[in-house]
Amino acid sequence: MDKYEYEDFEPERLVRSSQRVKDLAEVFTPGKIVDDMLDLMPKDVWQLHPSRTFLEPSVGNGNFVSAILSRKLTILDKLFAKAALPAGDSMQSAEFHALEALSSIYGVDISEDNIIGGTPGHEVACRPRLLTILKRWHEKNFESIGEISMDFLKSAQWIVNHNFIIGNMLEFDSAGEPTNRDNIPIFEFEWNPKDFHVSISRTSLGAILASEEQDISGFSDLFAVKAPQAEWQGNPLRIHEAISHAVETLSGNSETNSRG
Repeated sequence: MDKYEYEDFEPERLVRSSQRVKDLAEVFTPGKIVDDMLDLMPKDVWQLHPSRTFLEPSVGNGNFVSAILSRKLTILDKLFAKAALPAGDSMQSAEFHALEALSSIYGVDISEDNIIGGTPGHEVACRPRLLTILKRWHEKNFESIGEISMDFLKSAQWIVNHNFIIGNMLEFDSAGEPTNRDNIPIFEFEWNPKDFHVSISRTSLGAILASEEQDISGFSDLFAVKAPQAEWQGNPLRIHEAISHAVETLSGNSETNSRG
């Protein structure tokens, strides 16, 4: 199986520091174990379209989500080689499905270093790591990296900035205070390869959890779950034109999504 990872970026480290283990309970999963775990999943979870959704609640620097994206792109490669993509057989069709694959993966982490990186000791971070995988995929299929569509890259950046955010998936923090996890924004994507079209709506983790609780209980309350809010629709390679939302960090400050 082809992989678009970059193990050469830096040696794999399971622990960055004993202090981070103490403060954040941060221990990364080795790549070999990640692959072994993903091998146990049913084959149909890797279908190209509609792309199955993954949410990593403690994403770290992206070991799981990087492997998931890599597998999805490998399936895309096989269908592209056979001219069997639902969106067609052009470069733009392949870009369509690459963005669809990326948009189906979500991650949350308590550490800004893990999501954004860019500081000493945190050179590998989730957002830039996923973008590097997309760039390597594009370079492999369409030769020169200079030929990468700027719209494709900008749209991938938009998706990464909105799908991988700083937050706490636990209901309460170590001091027993609410983390407001229900307010974590979730952007949902509906991809239509026939019309080369995507629709984006915004909901929240709280709304999704409430909806799942209703399904489990067997009861339904029309007013209990807030419906997703339509955000944008159009050409998938123009996603970057959608409104960019600020995401609240743990400190209560606003993290602008232009970072990462």
